[in-house]
Amino acid sequence: AVKLHGGIDILVSNAAVNPFFGNLMDTTEEVWDKILDINVKATFLMTKAVVPEMEKRGGGSVVIVASIAAFTPFSGLGPYNVSKTALLGLTKNLAIELAPRNIRVNCLAPGLIKTSFSSMLWMDKAREERIKETLQIREG
Repeated sequence: AVKLHGGIDILVSNAAVNPFFGNLMDTTEEVWDKILDINVKATFLMTKAVVPEMEKRGGGSVVIVASIAAFTPFSGLGPYNVSKTALLGLTKNLAIELAPRNIRVNCLAPGLIKTSFSSMLWMDKAREERIKETLQIREG
């Protein structure tokens, strides 16, 4: 990015995985490692990598994409929910630390978006309706 565009002004961290659906107590250590490494640790490491480049330009913006699951956990997605909650904490800490460097840090928490990634939540219409009710989503 620096070579192609002369610097970095913004980082949008949107990468996430969820290789598990089921009871939280059935989650393996390997699943936890993968989810936390990609969903949380990678966000931190990317931020750490771009901050020096943002400082060279006088500041910048970091946008971290969490999920509504950080506030209202989805059943069957325990480790994913936890990772998205961790991103809220990461955002708060980075915002405090990077503000004096003129770098804003904000977090987005989108709701249920119909993608292949979230298909296990909306393909089953009964589950989708329960989620909508829990999140108080009304169509129309």
